[in-house]
Order: sequence, then C-alpha cells, then structure tokens
Amino acid sequence: MTANKHFKRRVRERARRTGESYTAALRHLRRLDAEEWHMEWQRIEKPEYGYAVHVPQDWNERPPNLKNSPWETARFAQPSDRRHSVIVFRGPGRPGATAAEVAELIQATLEASGFGDFVISDVDVAGRRAARLDCARHDAGRVWAVREYIVIEDGVRFCLGLGSSVPDEDDALFTAMAERFEILEG
Repeated sequence: MTANKHFKRRVRERARRTGESYTAALRHLRRLDAEEWHMEWQRIEKPEYGYAVHVPQDWNERPPNLKNSPWETARFAQPSDRRHSVIVFRGPGRPGATAAEVAELIQATLEASGFGDFVISDVDVAGRRAARLDCARHDAGRVWAVREYIVIEDGVRFCLGLGSSVPDEDDALFTAMAERFEILEG
C-alpha cells in the first residue's frame, strides 16, 4: 500500500506540473516505470533529516563525508560501478531565499572547485518548486557532471546531488531519482 501511495503522489504531481489529466499522467508514468531497465528501487527513509530517497536496488549507502560538506547526510553508489553517485544534503536555508538563489550560491562554491558549464533551471521536485543546477568539471579528457536539485521547505534546504562520468547514460536514471525524491511530512 505504501508504494502505491507514493506512486499515486507521483501521478498527481505530474498531472499538476504538466496539465495532463490524471489518466494521461498515470499512463505516462507506468510506461516510464516499465521502460526503466526493469530496475528495482529501494526507498531509503531518513526521518531524522525529513526526506526519503529512492536509489537502485544494487546501490549501497556509504557514510556521509563531512569534509565534503557539514550538511551532507547520506551518499549512495553502486559498488561495482564508480561512474555515478548520489549525495543528499540538508541544511538551513537563507531566510526568504528561493531555490534558484541557493543554486547560485552553490554555483559559486562549485566554480571555485573547478566546475563550469553552469545551467540553472526551475523544476518541480517532491511536489514543490525547486531549482536544478547542472555543471561539469573537465580534466584530462574526462568529465564529472553534476546535477543538483534544490528544494526549500519551511526554512530547510534539501539538495539531491547526482554525479556522473557518463552523464548521457545516467540522464534517465537521475531524472527518475529526482521524480521519486520525497520530503517527509512533519
């Protein structure tokens, strides 16, 4: 029943976001779910941080790296494939700041770390207005692309950070992870 409840929420959110009917959104998401490499998902709930994230079944959770950021709460990766990973951050938001303004602050930090090719766009995540920040670092012919989804809820900043050395291959995976991200009710 819980999985069905979350799926119905995704359908309602898509219908609201796209203007489709509930039936059209349902059809679209069922087709996407069937096409997603027959992937099995695991839902990891972090009630102490107020969110739940969905990652592929074969991904493992690793301890947060607080040297990376004091706001890092979880990280996930596939043990056999180091080409992609997920980090979830949670921290205080700036009073009155929008998700896009927070994305601009994050951009400055990433820029200082050698990232470029920045694009910030408005999106919906977890049924809320959010910002998406895309960027990449190029080094010796390799790329590490980062996609961050920033959501602000009740003065708290959530950031779903997705990184990949094969961004074209991971595009659908990362989109599906963002669509499944949840902010838990109080």
